[in-house]
Amino acid sequence: METIHPLKYIAQTFQVPLSDIAKELGVKKQTVNEWVGKRRKPIPEKHIPKLAKLFDLDESWFRKQELKGSEIIELQRIFLERNAEFYEVEWEHMDEDGNTYTIAEARSDELDAANILYFEEEKQRLLEDISSIYDEPGGERILEELVLLFSTKKRAKIRMLKDVLEFLAYHDHEFGFCVLDKEVEEKLNDLYQYYTKTR
Repeated sequence: METIHPLKYIAQTFQVPLSDIAKELGVKKQTVNEWVGKRRKPIPEKHIPKLAKLFDLDESWFRKQELKGSEIIELQRIFLERNAEFYEVEWEHMDEDGNTYTIAEARSDELDAANILYFEEEKQRLLEDISSIYDEPGGERILEELVLLFSTKKRAKIRMLKDVLEFLAYHDHEFGFCVLDKEVEEKLNDLYQYYTKTR
């Protein structure tokens, strides 16, 4: 199944006709169609800064040949955030003394939808990262073993795995990693030092 070209998807999402893009770049519409069509000629580098400015997006978007699911959601979120319309909502509030007063708040349906998309985007990105593990040597086996471990529902093993994963994720982080049991922390450090020297 053929995927939509990033420029074509961006144009559709941001509601900019391809003919307007061609006019902005000083090229024929047919030229833009050649970039986003089935054969997908690369967009010449000289046009990328203009496209980035036109859509107010990073130039890297226009060097892509396809979009990941998380990137599609990200573009939708960006569009909603930029086109957010606000309205005022008022409601009555009573304090502890029984005094009633009106509270006004600016709301936006677009921003509410963008916030939902943000969490979908993060979830999709996580799934993509997990999928990429399959491309690593032994990655498929690692994922199978993780699924097997969680299917046993042995809490001690799962807690231990969580500690090890947090240690590896935050060991070199500026905030560091705090293990309440110092003996456990020392063992994890020793194990980490062993693998960094031998692998």
